[in-house]
Amino acid sequence: MSGRSAARPPGLVGVLLALAASEFGDKLVQVAYALIAVRAGSTTFLAAVLAAQTIPVLALTPLVSSRGWIRSRTAWRAGLIGQVAAFAVAAALADHRIAVLACILVAASCEALTMPFSRSLLHALSDGRQAELAKWWSVSKAGAGAAGMVLAGVVVAVSGAASAFALNALTFLLVLTVAWSPRIPEDGTPGSRSATAGFGRLLAPGAFGALGLLCVTVMLITTSLEGVSGPFMLARTPGYDAHGLGVVMACWAVASMVAAAVTPRRITGIRALLPLSNLLVALAIGLPSLGLPFWSATVTFALGGIGNGVFNLLLTRVIWSGVPAAGQPHAWAAFNWLLNASLFLSFAVGLFLHPRHTPALLATAAALCLIAGCACLSALARRTPKAARVIA
Repeated sequence: MSGRSAARPPGLVGVLLALAASEFGDKLVQVAYALIAVRAGSTTFLAAVLAAQTIPVLALTPLVSSRGWIRSRTAWRAGLIGQVAAFAVAAALADHRIAVLACILVAASCEALTMPFSRSLLHALSDGRQAELAKWWSVSKAGAGAAGMVLAGVVVAVSGAASAFALNALTFLLVLTVAWSPRIPEDGTPGSRSATAGFGRLLAPGAFGALGLLCVTVMLITTSLEGVSGPFMLARTPGYDAHGLGVVMACWAVASMVAAAVTPRRITGIRALLPLSNLLVALAIGLPSLGLPFWSATVTFALGGIGNGVFNLLLTRVIWSGVPAAGQPHAWAAFNWLLNASLFLSFAVGLFLHPRHTPALLATAAALCLIAGCACLSALARRTPKAARVIA
């Protein structure tokens, strides 16, 4: 047995739990936004929410990357203070939609600082155990998110949107408390301050490479489109049952969480699993969009959830293992930019696309996901030496 202790590295558990709690809070407020929109009798508010959540990240990430603020512990703490304050104010003014939108803008602007630092912090505390860390994080993130979705309806129904905002502020306060722990390291080592440095890190052969990053980008866009347009596509399948829609959608979330939990750590270093997850998601979305009966989507969406769970596990493993410590903040900033760009694109398309066209849209997205996965698998099969197919 290795001389390294089997116990988790000091300080890591507290950060993991605090960040997982924040994921829980994020799910709560998503339901709160929906409640406010329903009460207002308009979907415009939800469109405004998504714009407020994504545009600040897209606009500010190049700035905070070029200034080096994403590697600053002080900037991280300042961003957390901003997020606590934003959701505390939203809780106090939950009945005022414009005020809530302003708070979302502030919180999203702070996310451009906090997300890259928090992910690179997990790497710094991992003591070189990136494979185990990827599994711990994937399971805790998925579990907290699922719990948030399950309990969100109860919290919002019983106490209203204000309670969801207040609980989310408390989760950020928990992260802020951890941020002042003496175990949190000083600012990261000096590195590149280029606004695009993170994309170079992700494109490096030791990380994703060009085809691997293409797989990641197509997967992010496809799953974002599914999240926005999936219910409309399912509504047009033969035998559609409105009462079963929640069951079908839950199959994806549950399967994703279970896949992250049961995937053996020893196989999470196999690069081929990343494009294989693209293939599973392509089948999960493509088959129902081509006219399979509604209830068959329980099986295909479960397959998609498995693919998505493995994808999330591999993605974190690749970034934490394939990018040097000095490049971690920039790599995570670049990934966060891609994620928010995918969300913004999917909602913009969904906003202007008629529901009857959603099967064609998702069939096209599934085809692109399939092509990207096959191209990446083909490239991996030709790699030599064989070690190049395995994450270090």
